[in-house]
Amino acid sequence: MTEFRKAGIVVKLNDNSVANTLQEVIELLRSMNIDVVLDDSTTGLVNAGKTTNISEQPDTCDVVIVIGGDGTLLHAARNLVETDLPLVGVNRGRLGFLVDVSPGNGYHMLQSILEGVYQEEDRFLLNIRVLRDGVAQSTSSAFNDVVIRVKDKLQIMDYDVIIDDQLVTHQRADGLVVATPSGSTAYSLSNGGPIVGPTIEALVLQPICPHTLTSRPLMVDAASTIRVHIWDDEIHTAQVICDGQIYMDAGLGDMIEVKVKQERIKLLHPDNYDYHKILREKLNWG
Repeated sequence: MTEFRKAGIVVKLNDNSVANTLQEVIELLRSMNIDVVLDDSTTGLVNAGKTTNISEQPDTCDVVIVIGGDGTLLHAARNLVETDLPLVGVNRGRLGFLVDVSPGNGYHMLQSILEGVYQEEDRFLLNIRVLRDGVAQSTSSAFNDVVIRVKDKLQIMDYDVIIDDQLVTHQRADGLVVATPSGSTAYSLSNGGPIVGPTIEALVLQPICPHTLTSRPLMVDAASTIRVHIWDDEIHTAQVICDGQIYMDAGLGDMIEVKVKQERIKLLHPDNYDYHKILREKLNWG
């Protein structure tokens, strides 16, 4: 007996290496009498019928299987966060903090999840706006983090960090990372930031190579509104990067606003999922 009747499949774009895994997942779904809904990202990888844009037609399925690495899941999460569809990650990448079903172990974990044996976890995303004179110039979402830096140069920038309309600090640094708990093990961690448990309602503000030794990471309540004001007149163009995948430009005087999105993404993990075990394995803690 399966819990889901229609499963969508999203894969890493332009990657033929996922074709075999895709075919195996399709065969598993059909053996379980689950209807297969192929996202447009699968076009040309298998001869399994028509494809659809699941983010625009979410009623075509009741669960989405994401085949690829963490980057593929980040992309899918941003596109699907407003659909309320749960995601299951099948790892065809390298590190795999978020995609925790491995084809190397067979597909018994995926089958169990589809049969209703799983751990469910809600993760929040960020909503980012580049504001100029109070008007949004561009907007995006981010699952892991947003990075603010000088565009096309390795150069120190000046910016103010304002939290809930209160000035917190002025910094000179190579930039700033604002990370969710999910993203605390990504770029923020590489810059010396803390690891934050995925269910903790907090954000990490991590300066990149700050020009003072007194600068430290800052954790703030996830309900906070964070604004970063760029005011270095030597910086002609800054860059706002979401999940390392979405790039937006900002300029002198612009305000980058970061808030938690109201909608959340639901991840389905194997029943034996253990976040701290993943940390031990991925970070070689022994």
